[in-house]
Amino acid sequence: MSDNKPNPIPNSLVDLFVTDILQKNGIDKKDLKDKITDDKKKAIKDLVEDLSKQVDSFVNGNTKPSKDSEKK
Repeated sequence: MSDNKPNPIPNSLVDLFVTDILQKNGIDKKDLKDKITDDKKKAIKDLVEDLSKQVDSFVNGNTKPSKDSEKK
């Protein structure tokens, strides 16, 4: 079953930012793919999924107010 929610940040934009950051630091994406371990790949995928859930929650207005904002 597919999710029909629009992606708030296009993948092409994310790819552009990542590529730019790698180039600024003198890192070639092809070399990076060979050096990263399977454990790190899994950790990065898990992190991206978690961040995507947080972004979706925020975009949909499902965030709870922080304790600081409740005091005001």
